[in-house]
Amino acid sequence: MLSYEWLAKMSSKDKGRKWDGKSRVSNDLYRKNYNKIFRKIEDPFKKEQDELKESYEQSKMNKKEREKLLKEIEDRNGF
Repeated sequence: MLSYEWLAKMSSKDKGRKWDGKSRVSNDLYRKNYNKIFRKIEDPFKKEQDELKESYEQSKMNKKEREKLLKEIEDRNGF
């Protein structure tokens, strides 16, 4: 038969590190998403970088359209 003292002693043993409900695995993706959600500090150059990237992408699209149009004209004229 089990005694109460023995049962209390067994339940109080530390069986490894317990999860505290707050700890998170700290990797780069977690930090990035955490900062994106909770941090209000913006990089002063971020807006400019985003605008430059958008402009670059638009420029690439325009170039493809020009090349396509020139190709159609070339094929039509037979040069």
